Amino acid sequence: MKVAAVIQSIDQAWKIKNLVSAYLVPINDFSINYTKTFSLKEVFSLTKTEKEIFLIVNKNIHNSELGDLEKLLLEIENFGISGIVYYDISLINIKRKLRLKTPLIWGQEHMVTNYKTINYWYSKGADYAYLSSELTKKEIDEIIEKSKAKLFINVFGYVPMFTSRRHLINNYLEYFDLQAENKSKLIYKEGNYYPIVDTPYGTTVYSNYVLNMLDQDFSLVDYIVFNSELIKEEDFYDVLFKYKNGKNNYKFPFEYGFLYKETVYRVKKDA
Repeated sequence: MKVAAVIQSIDQAWKIKNLVSAYLVPINDFSINYTKTFSLKEVFSLTKTEKEIFLIVNKNIHNSELGDLEKLLLEIENFGISGIVYYDISLINIKRKLRLKTPLIWGQEHMVTNYKTINYWYSKGADYAYLSSELTKKEIDEIIEKSKAKLFINVFGYVPMFTSRRHLINNYLEYFDLQAENKSKLIYKEGNYYPIVDTPYGTTVYSNYVLNMLDQDFSLVDYIVFNSELIKEEDFYDVLFKYKNGKNNYKFPFEYGFLYKETVYRVKKDA
């Protein structure tokens, strides 16, 4: 099991260098659900850390963007990138078409939920799968036992719940002629506050809690992921440091999300 971190800055990557084995790096123009994305120049500077580097390319790709995507994939081919987390299946076809060698990680967020589909994409060229954060422990155990791909799983950080291509915050601010003071806002719903962020590619709503499963045993998973999105850098460092040193007095309470909660939807009967 290796520790991988989604980074917010190059400086942060260097500061946590001795606490992680790999970085997950959102790429300019091809990543959603992240407030900070990176250029290839910045990515290549991280190769000096001698850590594994996985690029995040998790937006729907339009036909007009396919040429730029192919150029991106060709450019990184010779830089020893460990893999690419993809959402759009065009990457599978492009890899085959251009005979690329960089490994792919199937990362369609809420859809990576069973070993059969993971094994299907494995047969098509995805050597890894990035598991959904909505899975139960029982489902995760089954996937570990029966999937052929190497696995990533989120163990710490806010979880993206909803993404819209519409600029919900910016449209609101513009309509009421308001100024944005911070990148992130809070939306109130049924007694809970949820972080909501507007980026050039739309709006993302995150969980009302910080996922913290650091007291759980995921030793059979290949990579456990710490997501720094919306977390202060000093707090993120503290979590990684305490995890590496076997401490459990985290600032963030343990929160398991769906790990021990089956997601069951029932039709509500009229009164």
